[in-house]
Amino acid sequence: MAPNKGGIRLEGFKELERALMELPKATARNVGKRTLVKAAQPIKNKAQSLAPKDTGELKQRIVVSTKAPANHDPGDIAYSKVMQGGGDQGQAVAAMRAARRASNTLTEVFVGPAHTRNKQAAEKTIVQEFGSKDQPGKPYMRPAWDSEKDTALEIIKTELGNEITKATQRAAKRAAKRVKT
Repeated sequence: MAPNKGGIRLEGFKELERALMELPKATARNVGKRTLVKAAQPIKNKAQSLAPKDTGELKQRIVVSTKAPANHDPGDIAYSKVMQGGGDQGQAVAAMRAARRASNTLTEVFVGPAHTRNKQAAEKTIVQEFGSKDQPGKPYMRPAWDSEKDTALEIIKTELGNEITKATQRAAKRAAKRVKT
């Protein structure tokens, strides 16, 4: 990993990506999820330590999740568009599945405050990070990312290789058992 203008340059990930793509898709997705969840942990921990301490509720709501928020999931977006356009549920489900299949992303992990059905709590979360016309922001997520992104990338680099090796070994054991029977 080396710095460049405006960001970072990743080195050594092409080989890991190639090895990951040799695994069955479901296995590769699970390897990716396990790796990204581990890598997201330092960002979550830092965000919790930086979160405003009013009631402590915000700190407790910061999570690592493999479930995309509704406004990030291409399937949910496609489903909503069909329903809002007057389509039926069958058409919406078909559109959702097609959008998810077309998505190029193998897996994603999200770090931040857990979704809440309470609109007031959701608004408070946004105002804490970004501020409002009446209150300056007290950022906690962006500084957490800024301070822990290199750690997360190192974890990904190390853990992804380990997880690929373990998955390959498990697949070889299963194949050997099938040959014996």
